[in-house]
Amino acid sequence: MKYDNPHMSEHSPRMGNAFTRAIGSLGLKLIGWELKGRMPDAPKFVIIGVPHTSNWDAVAASLAMLASGFKYTFLIKKEWFFWPLGPLIRAIGGFPVDRSKGANVVRQLERFFETEDRVCVGFPPEGTRSKVDRYKTGFLRVAYAANVPVFICAFDGPNKHVVLDREFPLTGDMAADAKAIKDYVDATWVGVRPENQF
Repeated sequence: MKYDNPHMSEHSPRMGNAFTRAIGSLGLKLIGWELKGRMPDAPKFVIIGVPHTSNWDAVAASLAMLASGFKYTFLIKKEWFFWPLGPLIRAIGGFPVDRSKGANVVRQLERFFETEDRVCVGFPPEGTRSKVDRYKTGFLRVAYAANVPVFICAFDGPNKHVVLDREFPLTGDMAADAKAIKDYVDATWVGVRPENQF
């Protein structure tokens, strides 16, 4: 798919067409949000949406990705993949996760990264819209297992911007990385509902 888009890089995972991008752009305009920045020039990576403080940031992010034509994968329980819902969920980026006893979610995603040429898996590292003292480390476990970078998609609540921010350097120390990323986000970005962040 070739089209001029300042938010996409050469190797970005892509989906949709001019019609779906127009729908995303219209949706963003209607809710008053704007997409800023550029995706990393990497075919495979983990993306985190932070700070996740409201349903509105998730709506804005989804519309921004639709508007840009970027394809990201989100996790959903495999039980939701029944006919006719399953094909629809897959079409918009859903990945069926087996959370049954003994199932290894990280290994499932590691295999997924191995089988795709271009793939980005999205995570809200807080795991909730409420205030948290630390990020969950699931996104880092997946990034380390699949040997892919972590990219930050930030929600600039006061200015209503979805910002394709930066790739964050990882050190090999998962707890230290989770803290460093949260410290960076809290020092740089303010979410839609600051009371759920600070």
